[in-house]
Amino acid sequence: MQILFSLLYAPLVFFSLQYFDIKSVSIFVFFISLLWFSLLKNKKAFSALFPLFYIFFSFFAFFTEEFFVLKSLPLLLSSLFSGVILFSYLQKKSIILYFAEKFSKTPITQEEKAYIHNSTLFWFLIALINTLVHLKLLRESNLHFWLYYSSIGWYFLFIGAGVLQFLHRRYIFLRRSHG
Repeated sequence: MQILFSLLYAPLVFFSLQYFDIKSVSIFVFFISLLWFSLLKNKKAFSALFPLFYIFFSFFAFFTEEFFVLKSLPLLLSSLFSGVILFSYLQKKSIILYFAEKFSKTPITQEEKAYIHNSTLFWFLIALINTLVHLKLLRESNLHFWLYYSSIGWYFLFIGAGVLQFLHRRYIFLRRSHG
């Protein structure tokens, strides 16, 4: 649901504002987020943070009547994501390693764990670039770039980074460690 909502958020806000005022759009985002939150009652607490951010921002946008509030939400989420990645690296509990171990079908060697932990810095850099792009787009008056990047553009950044990580692991790390 999180991926679906992140894909639809910017277009939903952008196109809704073409026909409705900011208060109506805020109410709509609020109720969609509330529905999303209610569907998560059996999920972990961390997954509930995302709809709570949308609920808070829609509530705030309703009272301030500022589009800027709704427009800034992707920047906030990107900033938090960057912070989580950096914090996990500094605490030596890489979130990337956590998910790699969770989804790996085979045990991960100590050498691979060290590689994955170090690659957390790469992912922090990618997340930071994403945050900086969101910041730039927040300050731009052209909403079409914000619409594109906030809905699907940032996925291309992360997919491209994933391809680079895959190629590096396969053609540099694995050859060096097995060669």
